[in-house]
Amino acid sequence: MPDKPAEWGADDEAGAANFVGPQAVRRGIRCVRSGTTLSLAAPIRNGKGFGLVGRAAPMHYMTRSGADYAAGQPERGGFGFADDVITMPTHGVTHVDALAHVWSDGVLYNGFSSREITSRGARRLGIEKMPPLVTRGVVVDAAGERMRNSHKPIGVDELATLVDETGTTLEAGDALLVRTGWLTSALAGRTDATTWPGLDNSCGPWLAEQRVALVGADNPGVEVFPSSDPACQVPLHLQLVRGHGVYFSELMALDRLCEAAQSEFLFVLAPLPLVGGVGSPVAPVAVL
Repeated sequence: MPDKPAEWGADDEAGAANFVGPQAVRRGIRCVRSGTTLSLAAPIRNGKGFGLVGRAAPMHYMTRSGADYAAGQPERGGFGFADDVITMPTHGVTHVDALAHVWSDGVLYNGFSSREITSRGARRLGIEKMPPLVTRGVVVDAAGERMRNSHKPIGVDELATLVDETGTTLEAGDALLVRTGWLTSALAGRTDATTWPGLDNSCGPWLAEQRVALVGADNPGVEVFPSSDPACQVPLHLQLVRGHGVYFSELMALDRLCEAAQSEFLFVLAPLPLVGGVGSPVAPVAVL
C-alpha cells in the first residue's frame, strides 16, 4: 500500500475520482445506445435489512399521512400532504464507501491520521469530498456456480479474463462492477450475511494498475468474506480504498444490468453530501 503522498498532492481527499475528467465522461456517453436507464440500487424496505453485523435494518415511518386528515387534521383550501422519516446505517443499503471508511496502522488514504475520524464524523476524507461520478461503467458476471457456492473467491486471473471477454479494455476513471449473485440469493432468503463470494486480495494490484475510479459489487463488501488472507479481514479495502483512493460501492443490484447483455454503459453515481460521513446510500444509474 502506498505510503507516499497521492499523485494529486498531499492534501488530496478525492482519490481515484480524480481520474474522472472530461475524457472519462465523454467515454461513458459514447456507450449510450438506446438511452434505457436502469437503477442499480436494491430496494429499501421498512424493517428489512441484510442481517449485517452493526448495520440495522432501515426504519421508515410517517410523520404525516392521510390518517391524520381522517382523524380531523384540517385541510386548508383542500390541501393535504404526507411526510416521512427514514433511519438507517449508511452502509446497510446500496452505498459507496468514503475514503475515511478504512485505515491501517492508524493511517488513512494519502497519509491522513485515523485520529481525523472522530465521534462527530470525519474531519478528513468524508463522503462530502467525493465528487459525483459520471463515467464509463463496465460490468462482468461472475455469478455462475457462486449461486450455489457462497464463498468462492474471484481471483485476478478470473477477473481479468471476465473483463477480456467483454471486449473492453479498462481505462483510467472507469467503474468496474462485478455480479457475484449474492444479492439475488439474499433477497430470495437463500443466504445470510456470514459469508459471501467476492474478489480476493490478488485482484488489488491489477485493479490499481487499471486506474479505475470505483469497484462495485452486489455483495456487502466487494471482496470475499471471510477474507482469503488470514492476517487481515479486509485486505482489498486496505489495498485499494486506503492505498489508492479507489471507491467501493456495495450491495448493488446488478441482475437487470447483466441481463441487458451490454457490458459498457454510462455510469452515474453521486453520494449524499453528508459532511463528515464515512459512507453514503446511493442509487446508481446505468444508461444503456
